[in-house]
Parts: sequence; structure tokens; C-alpha cells
Amino acid sequence: MYATRTGVEVAAGRSAEEALAPLARRLRAAVDSGITLGLSPDLGASGDGWATVAELATPPYERLAVLVADAQRRWDAPPHVAAALWWKGVAYWTTLPVAVGWALNRRVPLLTADTTLVRASELTVTEVAARDLRAASGDDLGEVIGDTLLRGLHAPLIDALHALTRVGRRGLWGSVAEALADPIVSYGHDLLDDPAEAADALLRSIGAPVDGLMEIPGMRRRTCCLWVALPGKDACPSCCVKKECRAGARG
Repeated sequence: MYATRTGVEVAAGRSAEEALAPLARRLRAAVDSGITLGLSPDLGASGDGWATVAELATPPYERLAVLVADAQRRWDAPPHVAAALWWKGVAYWTTLPVAVGWALNRRVPLLTADTTLVRASELTVTEVAARDLRAASGDDLGEVIGDTLLRGLHAPLIDALHALTRVGRRGLWGSVAEALADPIVSYGHDLLDDPAEAADALLRSIGAPVDGLMEIPGMRRRTCCLWVALPGKDACPSCCVKKECRAGARG
């Protein structure tokens, strides 16, 4: 059943599945082409080991600490760097279906802390899924994406990671901004006349805390994801300041 909210229609249950079917087909085509995703095309969960974002973000953060510790071992990194790199994966996989759905047909899954599931993955570091799926559609989705994805899902986990490791919040929000822009710029050429302009428009429509954290069309971050803080690692293509980032700052 659909309900109207400031020009945006929100669907749940079977209606949400139908609304997101084109997105699922798009993601399935990516998998069939050989791209490895940290989520299933229909956002469904299978197997065990899942935790909701709400559970991970609840003090004393025991389940979150396990995931960060796994990241420390994977990259031989200090806690704040491991947290930032783990978060980069979470931010990307939770944001990808929203960004692609927005570019595809302005229909996006509504992911929140209570409905989003996370678990460790050998292939993609983090795997995400959703339960009680809802979808929103409309021309102006920036406010809804900001309320659900950013403030409802990302903010609690960012605050938890900061409390656990003292990793800087602004850098974590930079990973969210990149996750919103990158799928559109990288994979939206058959959907949009100007993917870079579309990505910039999406960030502007969402506003704080992601607007202004990406230089588009250059796809250059204004914050560091801390990958270059790892010994022997080259800077990411979107690295903010190639040499200066090696300081591994927490800001």
C-alpha cells in the first residue's frame, strides 16, 4: 500500500518488491557480468551471522568491536584505521542500491538501522541485506534519503565507531558521500545525460553532512578514507591529498 509524503510515495511489502524490481534486475545484470556485490540483487538475507545496524550501534558495542577487530587483523591496522576501512565497505554497500535506484527510476529502498543487516564477508569484507523492505519513489527524494539512510542508518553507526575507536566522523561521512556519487558516475552513463551533474545534484538535495565532501566531476574526496595509512598501500583514485593523507589523521 502506498502513502503520500510531501510528493514521495512510500511502499511496503509486496508493493515495495514490485517498485524495486527494476533495481533488482539492474543489480542482477551486474552480478551476471562478473561484478562481485556485497549484497543480493533483491537485498534479501540468507544464511546466518547477521546483525542489525541498531544492534551494532548499541553500547557497549560488543558485536561492532568484533567486526572492527576482524578488520584490524585483515589489514594489520590500528583500530581507528580499521574502523574507517570497514566503514567504507558498509557505507558503499548500504548506499549502492539507493544511488542506483535513484539514477535508474527514482525508486529507492528505505534502509534504516532497524531494517538493515550486516555481516562479515571474505570477498567484500562486509555484506548487507534488508528485512521488512520499504521503498520510496518520487522526483525529490533527497530529504527522504537523508532522513532514512544517513540519519536513520549511517549516523548511529558512525557515532558508535567514533566512540569505539575515536575515528573522525567527517572522514566517515566522506565515505558516504563517495558511495552516493561513485555508482552514479561510474555506472550511470546509460541512464543519465550527465552522470557527474546528477551525482552532484543528489548530494546537494540531501545536504549536510555529505554535500561539499566530494569534488565532482573529478571524483576527488575532501576527506581521507585512511587506506593510505596502511604501509605500502597506494592512494585511492579519489584520494583527497595523495601525499599528505599518509599522516593517517583522525579528522
